[in-house]
Amino acid sequence: MNSREVLSISTLVFVTFIWGVTFPIIKDVFLYLSPVNFLALRFAVSTLLFLPVVIKKIKHVKSEEWKAGLIAGTLLFIAYYLQTIGLLYTQPALSGTITGIYVVFVPIISYLYLRRRIAHVEVYSSAFAFIGLVLMSYSGLSNVSIELGDFMTLAAAVFYAMQLVYVSKHASHIDTFVFSFIQIAVAAFFSAVFIPTFPEPFKITIYSAFVVLFTAVFATFLATYVYVSALSKMNVTKVGVILIGEPIFADLTSVILYGEKIGPIALIGIIIMIASIGTISYFAD
Repeated sequence: MNSREVLSISTLVFVTFIWGVTFPIIKDVFLYLSPVNFLALRFAVSTLLFLPVVIKKIKHVKSEEWKAGLIAGTLLFIAYYLQTIGLLYTQPALSGTITGIYVVFVPIISYLYLRRRIAHVEVYSSAFAFIGLVLMSYSGLSNVSIELGDFMTLAAAVFYAMQLVYVSKHASHIDTFVFSFIQIAVAAFFSAVFIPTFPEPFKITIYSAFVVLFTAVFATFLATYVYVSALSKMNVTKVGVILIGEPIFADLTSVILYGEKIGPIALIGIIIMIASIGTISYFAD
């Protein structure tokens, strides 16, 4: 690994940290904002943050770049929408585990869409990362039944994988800020359009405003730029495995903030996930 790739991996790990930290604070915001209202506000604020950076670049964007951004943004919105709505009809632990299946879909879709040969280390790392995720969620998966939300979340996982692979194909040919901006703007637009599907509640409080701003700045504006930039330099399976480390930081945050305990099975899962991330980061091209 060269220093450039080390930096990309480090920033990706930081993004998983941010996403993990935001999970505990997001779970209560739905008391004040419906999931779609939250997504609309989050993406709208993020779009505004991108504007000063891209305003002078927009006029130079080619039609095929707009098309790529539109498709990537649509896939992103569908994934977020399905996962967020699905969460209303399933258990959080099960939702997180099903969403994590995207790490298995990524190499498959990469092979079918990009016609790229998948190395053995990518297959094994993806599989073991998912196994680790299941073990981490073990305590929350007991006595669950299959519900509508589970199928919605599974569909979200497919769209997350499709979005990562699609972005990886175009990221090296489009300015990272511009590509990120178009995706987030498209997601903001569709989120606003779909507000009537879940219009209530809509209460702006200090807490809900803080969560919207925090997730817009760090978990959307910064995170999108980082992972799009990484996809322009690294193979998509490696990025997908690294990003699945989010639940590790979510669990650690819950331990620190809420005093929750991590059981032995979950600890084994964390170790397996860390080993998978380390393996693919070091050995995969």
